[in-house]
Amino acid sequence: MDFAQNLFISFTHIDNLPLGDGDKGWITRFHATLKALLSTRLGREAKIWRDEKLQGNDVLNDEVIASSRSRRFLVSIVSSRYLNSEWCTREAREFCENAERNGG
Repeated sequence: MDFAQNLFISFTHIDNLPLGDGDKGWITRFHATLKALLSTRLGREAKIWRDEKLQGNDVLNDEVIASSRSRRFLVSIVSSRYLNSEWCTREAREFCENAERNGG
């Protein structure tokens, strides 16, 4: 399988809330830092995807599921909210099922 992107970050939006006015959430900062470090190691721009549009009560759409299937790696930001989220656990399950179908 030809993976379009390197990595998919799965998280709940409540875990990325900024702590102060003008701040970015820690997952946003983590994404930027990880992209910079991974790009340095790869010698080219790393392709990292995370959903920045869906909110906690939105329906998981085909774009998110397709994104979880087209990545080589999944980074799940596991929190109490993540474990209780039907959509986040579905993202992880879809990723793992796709990996099994494509040789791990």
